[in-house]
Amino acid sequence: MKSVIKWGGFTGVMALTVAWLGGVFHPKVAPAEVHETPQKVSGLKVQTVKAEEKVVTSKFAGTVVAQDSARISTRIAGFVEKVLVDVGDKVKKGQLLMVIDPKDLIAQRESLKHQIEATKAQAWAAKRTYERLLALKDIGGVTEQQLDMAKAQYEALENAVKSLTSALKTIENNLRYAKIKAPFDGVVSLRPVNEGDFVGPGSLLVVIDKPPYEAVVYLPERLFGRIKVGQTLKVEVNGKTVEGKVKTVSPSVDPMSRTFMVKVSLPENCKLGSGKSVYIEVPDIRSEKTILIPKKAVFKWGDFTAVYVVDKQGILHLRFVRLGLTYGDKVEVLSGLRDGEKIVTEGVKKACDGCAVSNINGG
Repeated sequence: MKSVIKWGGFTGVMALTVAWLGGVFHPKVAPAEVHETPQKVSGLKVQTVKAEEKVVTSKFAGTVVAQDSARISTRIAGFVEKVLVDVGDKVKKGQLLMVIDPKDLIAQRESLKHQIEATKAQAWAAKRTYERLLALKDIGGVTEQQLDMAKAQYEALENAVKSLTSALKTIENNLRYAKIKAPFDGVVSLRPVNEGDFVGPGSLLVVIDKPPYEAVVYLPERLFGRIKVGQTLKVEVNGKTVEGKVKTVSPSVDPMSRTFMVKVSLPENCKLGSGKSVYIEVPDIRSEKTILIPKKAVFKWGDFTAVYVVDKQGILHLRFVRLGLTYGDKVEVLSGLRDGEKIVTEGVKKACDGCAVSNINGG
């Protein structure tokens, strides 16, 4: 009995101790939120984000053409003996460009000259024979058949002389084409042959361009009426962007291709040649609103991009954004920001997530 009383007293004491430690005998305090004072950051410039109307541009491939262009071919066959110009060289009218070996033509010319002299001698002898027979006709010393044969032989030889003389003139004329000369002042844009190459009649030897150059582009029907003569367009050429002016616009749309032709004059300082490809940037009929922010407002964290957004209480929040194209010192925001929100545009390195902005500059 005493043991039971002893253990009962011990258990009661332990229960009272646990209750006291649990705060049963202490007054209760109502729960409340703990407010931490945010860190304040000064020297930041804040700007309100505004969606701007952006004109969409499209690029179209074009081809460079010269004001005038001469594709010089040869009328004779032979080996190229001399090449005196290269692509990009400026040439003057009448300047010698290349020489085709004329040895074969010279040999033919000399051979024809000998044939002509021999045939002339034969024709002279045949003529004298015909004249003598003609004198014997009145006294009956020659038959009509003999006279006709003598006359035919004489006339045939005379015709042979004329034919050989014509062939000689052709060869002498072709000899002039052995020396290839520039038809006007211009620039060599193509030279597909080298010294030692064999060329034949019709073979392309050299192309001479007469600047200025212009780009020819065919635009889709939806842009018809939006491109005007004198309008300035950006042209990408040789890896650089230059400005050109619209020179010609086709007055109608091609019914088959549903396109129309535009010619754009290019600056004279561009190193170009006929046939070169360029890209012409044309304002499209589409337009859309987009958010552009200063590039210095972007906070980079590894492969992620973010901005510091300022809420109505002036608290900074680091928010991830997806960026698009760059326009000068601004960059396009595709997602993550809304029109009218405020962001930090200067002092990004000072900003911190959850900090409070003091002494806000900007609007």
